[in-house]
Amino acid sequence: MSISAIEVSLQTSRQKAWYRAIVLLGLLPLAGCIAHAPGSGGGGGGQQRIVVTVTPTPSSVAFGGTQQFTAAVTGNSNTSVTWSMSSASNCGGAIDGSSGLYTAPASPSTLPVSPCQVTITATSNADKTTTGQALANVHVVVTVSPATGTIGQGANLQYTATIAGAPNTAQGQAVNWIATGAGAFDNPLNNSGLYVAQPLTGGVTSVPANVTATSQFDQQQSGTANITIVETDPLGTVSKVTTLPSSSCPPDSNGGLSNGTCYSMTVSCDEIADLTTYLKVNTPPSATPKGTVLFLIGSGGNGLYDSNPSWAFGYLAVEMVNASFNTVQISFGEPFTSSQPHGWLQGPGGVRRLACRYATIADWVYKNPKMINANSSAANSAPMCATGNSGGSGALAYAVYEYGLAGINTTGPPQELAMIEPTSGPPMTRLDQACVCNNSAMGKADSCTGSVPSPMCYSPSEADIIDPAYQVQGQTSPTLCSNGLSGADGSQAIRFASDSIDYQPTKAPAIPVSKTLTVNMRFGGLDTSTAVPQGETWWTAVGPQPPIPACTQDAPHDIPSVQDGATDIANDIINLCH
Repeated sequence: MSISAIEVSLQTSRQKAWYRAIVLLGLLPLAGCIAHAPGSGGGGGGQQRIVVTVTPTPSSVAFGGTQQFTAAVTGNSNTSVTWSMSSASNCGGAIDGSSGLYTAPASPSTLPVSPCQVTITATSNADKTTTGQALANVHVVVTVSPATGTIGQGANLQYTATIAGAPNTAQGQAVNWIATGAGAFDNPLNNSGLYVAQPLTGGVTSVPANVTATSQFDQQQSGTANITIVETDPLGTVSKVTTLPSSSCPPDSNGGLSNGTCYSMTVSCDEIADLTTYLKVNTPPSATPKGTVLFLIGSGGNGLYDSNPSWAFGYLAVEMVNASFNTVQISFGEPFTSSQPHGWLQGPGGVRRLACRYATIADWVYKNPKMINANSSAANSAPMCATGNSGGSGALAYAVYEYGLAGINTTGPPQELAMIEPTSGPPMTRLDQACVCNNSAMGKADSCTGSVPSPMCYSPSEADIIDPAYQVQGQTSPTLCSNGLSGADGSQAIRFASDSIDYQPTKAPAIPVSKTLTVNMRFGGLDTSTAVPQGETWWTAVGPQPPIPACTQDAPHDIPSVQDGATDIANDIINLCH
């Protein structure tokens, strides 16, 4: 060995000793950024740096969702990694140490902030030191309900939003609502999430719209629902039709209609609770009835027309009509059940939306003539006519116009009603003037008595009938209509205007009906209720203009409670239902 070779060898030994001393002192890692390349044998020319790259980064992860992370390792034949996670904000969640699948936290946990940053780390298994990182932004999720739907022009729908991952507090669940395309939201301080569809104009039959709720907890997150505005409110469906035992089908209070057939059925309408409804059907002695007539009592229709305890002569009207027509009495409760004291007016949902129940039953009767009369071979129950007193006349008026049973709108059903007789009403013509009281809002002059116009405002007992339309069954609040009687609470004005039968009073005519629909109204001369000015206002809003309302002078608000009142109603139907 030459002297120069000995010097190089000594120098190399000194370098190795120096390097080992540095490692022992902890000043350099034993392995990490620099590693021996495979097959290099530790020679100085074969060293490569290990690099760990994690994707995707940054990533957006929904609360309760997952994100698959992957790691690319270069600089070593061992490309496996071990996964871990950390978060300065204690976001939560879990990472699979071997696969890199991150699972975001889910209910019932919540995020401290949104987005909440989680650091995902992949550590090289080749040296247990080299790492790569990615950032996961975990965010809340906004869900809007209902997600899709159809709504009649001028109607309203209560939307709700749930913020998964946000605290279950008023502040954490708060959203900002906006409508695009058509319609608008009510003042959020009054009714957060209450959407009101715009009336259609210019021959337009449908308009699409979007409603969006943006989280106040994380203003980058929102949820959207789609809705279509059409000409008439959508009808519901009837299911679970059951023929009741004859022992459960009561006779009328006079005993003359004891051979009826009674049915129970479930009525389902959009965005309101299902309701069990009952029919009492009687057929005339003649094998060829002149038509089918629907009867409904007042308030929420919780009882039969021919045995209403408050009416001494309701039976007489039904018996007289039944001599020539199929008669169908609709009850939303008594005497079949006592568990539905508010009948079709049991909310929540609002008066207009709840009227779907009556309209759906009327539509079912029209389309199922053989269920009404087993001898029928007709395709439908035409001519079909209807009468209802007070709240019953309100349900009938909604069915005619809002639900299209007068057949004037192209997107609604074809005309199903040939003749209607609203009596003592309809009292829901202008709910905004009935529940949000202003003494300057006066109805039209009473055509029955010739008296001057009277206020449109409900009495407390009348408001009590309307309040349940906005309440969950079994609850006694909110009392939206009663709250407005003093005039001090106008927070529900837009809701009540939309829920009114006459929801666009500036339009002429405000309530267009088919030219072939016969409309005959009747009031009692002793009726001092708000149903008179409300009903007279309906009469003036209808077009074509119906005849001047008829009058039974000695009748109170409950016209069938006097004999000539019941007789007048029966004769009107017998003469005009064709």
